[in-house]
Amino acid sequence: MQIPVTDEAVSQMMKHLEFLMEWGSRVNLTALKNPRDIAIFHFLDSITVFKVVTQSPVGRVLDIGSGAGFPGIVMRTIEDSIQLSVLDRNPKKIVFLKHVARELNLSGVQFLNIPLQEIMDGSLVESFDVVVSRAFVSDLTLLNILNVLLKPGGSLIRMAGPASAGKHLHLSNFRESSSWQGILPFSTSFRSVIRYTRIS
Repeated sequence: MQIPVTDEAVSQMMKHLEFLMEWGSRVNLTALKNPRDIAIFHFLDSITVFKVVTQSPVGRVLDIGSGAGFPGIVMRTIEDSIQLSVLDRNPKKIVFLKHVARELNLSGVQFLNIPLQEIMDGSLVESFDVVVSRAFVSDLTLLNILNVLLKPGGSLIRMAGPASAGKHLHLSNFRESSSWQGILPFSTSFRSVIRYTRIS
């Protein structure tokens, strides 16, 4: 995919995958059970973000609906300049994310086990350089109001699968600034990553 990844980051992602397999019997973290599928459809999929995000410095990133850490923890693993906040309403997933971050020695990670609306109304307004989510790819109204969380000129990253192929959302609070489309390696699955810049 022509995205530079260090050997250390690869090793950390392998550990992340091992934790995911280990915890999977106790916590519903992913529907995928095969390690190869998890590597492709979670880890490689997360890495596609760097097709539209300049790797260094990235700044402060919010991953909404992070689940088992995709793409946020993977982004932080690859690029240590990221100051990451992961948001998920499921407390068990937050416990898992804390375990992964601790075991991988990932510093500067904030864990938010609160509803999205609380941070949109609170002290984190205009706090982030990048907001990313795989959870709200088709919710046009919600995507459009995420601008309140971004600093002026900040970026919203929308990750989508085959159902969104060729679909360009009109977000009145953003302008589309870059995009990538392609097939995930070792698969036949189409992916689309679009970066929108907040309009001042």
